[in-house]
Parts: sequence; structure tokens; C-alpha cells
Amino acid sequence: MFQSILQETLAEENWQEVQKLGGRNIPALFPLGVIEEHGPHLPLGSDIYWSCGMCRIVRDKLKSMGKKSVILPPYYWGVNHCTHNFPGTFSLRPQTMKQVLFEIFENVRDFSFHDVYCFNYHGDSYHVGAIADTIKEVNEKLGISARLVLNEMDLPLFGWQGNEDFLLIVNPEYPMEWFEEEDASERGLLDIHAGAFETAAMNYFCPELVDLKTAEKLPSTSLDQEGLQKWLQGGDVTRESVPLGYAGNPAGYKAVGSIFEKILDLQAENIAKQIIQ
Repeated sequence: MFQSILQETLAEENWQEVQKLGGRNIPALFPLGVIEEHGPHLPLGSDIYWSCGMCRIVRDKLKSMGKKSVILPPYYWGVNHCTHNFPGTFSLRPQTMKQVLFEIFENVRDFSFHDVYCFNYHGDSYHVGAIADTIKEVNEKLGISARLVLNEMDLPLFGWQGNEDFLLIVNPEYPMEWFEEEDASERGLLDIHAGAFETAAMNYFCPELVDLKTAEKLPSTSLDQEGLQKWLQGGDVTRESVPLGYAGNPAGYKAVGSIFEKILDLQAENIAKQIIQ
């Protein structure tokens, strides 16, 4: 779908164009992610590719509704508590990440962008917590309005209610049949990392970076509750429990792929309407 995560972002503009855009009540879409192992079939940059792709879809949806927006250059140095023992996974301390993010927001403020919407598709609780803490701090200290875009189903993972002023909750009405599990062996299990959904996402956004032949041969490592607790411990325990670095069912990407574009469209429309309101 795209060749570079800088493509169609503010990084391709010159400073005079940025000066024109700032202060015009134009929302800024900010892709966030990490560089992290995603099994033997997906690239390290999967999370940030997904964030960048979603920002483009939302930008186009806003444009169709008559609202201009800009995409900020992506940020991809985050926290990887669970997978940091795998080669290729870069991980910052949460305090380091928060400091860097705060200073990026200072720059965005100085460019005269006031409304910033953060798109993140990396679920590590330490990483998400660092984003939320930074957003709350910049909203208080910098006088801007930043919000983290979050799917409603993910609220319980972080102990949030959905009415927090630093969140934009994505809650479109999905046809329930989209999420009926056809594979009986996967029912009740957790496909959380580089499995069916994430493989389908990357195959949609950057198919040239996905090794589908390998994905189709990988056995499911979807997690039960005991497996989830091992995953969450991080480090050697995580690597021992999922030695190939994926926690899910990559071979199930085809079923997800058949509805993935429709899911994205519903989400983007829901997000765009909230931004405009």
C-alpha cells in the first residue's frame, strides 16, 4: 500500500508549507509504534506500518467529509516489555519514551498544531501507559488537545472506562458474524501478537513485506490464560513460551483478510466523525 512510513507525512513538506498549515485548526494525526519482532513471517516494523496506514485511511475519510488533516512523521521508539529478549526488538525505558514524546509534542505545539490524535497499534501495557501519561502531561502543560485513539474492546486491558478526556474511543457497530470463530480449535484462545489479525493487517498494508508461505505453515500458538500470564512476564519467560516470537494463529489470516478492509473503513468513519465533532 505504501513504500515509506514518511510518505505523505509532514516530512515531505517544506518549512513554509508547515508554517501555512499550522494554526488553521487542522487536526494532526500522529502514528506511534515500535520496532519489535513479529515472528518469522512479519517484519520488525509491523506496528508502525499499521499506524501509518491507519492514519492515511482516516486522513482520506476526513477529506471526503470536507476536513483537511495532516499526518505527523511517525514515532517508533517505544517500550517492549514482553519481547525485548528477541534480536531486532528495540526497547526504551518508559521514562525515556515519555521524555522524548513530550519534546516532540512541544515541537508540534510550536508549529501551531493544537489537536493531535495518536494512533498506536502496539499493545504492551508499559508502552501504552507511557503514551497516556505523556498525553495527560502535554494537555495540562502545553495547552494543546492530544488524544489516544483506542478501540473500545481494549479499555479493560488498561483499566479505563472510556470517558477519559485523553482518549478517543473507536466504537463502530460491527456485524457480529464477522467475529464468529470458524476454527473450533481457536475458540477461547487469545491471538495477540503476529497471529491471524496482525498478519492480515500487514498483508493489507504492506503485502511485499509478509512471508505468506511461512505464515501458512506455522502452527497456532494462541494463548490460554496460563500462556497469557507467561507472555506478560516478558524476557526469558516470554521467549521460552513462544520461541518463534508469535502468539496467535498466522495461518488464519485469510479469514480475517476477507473482512479486514471493511473493519478499517468502519473504524475510520467512526474516528473521522468524532474528530469533526
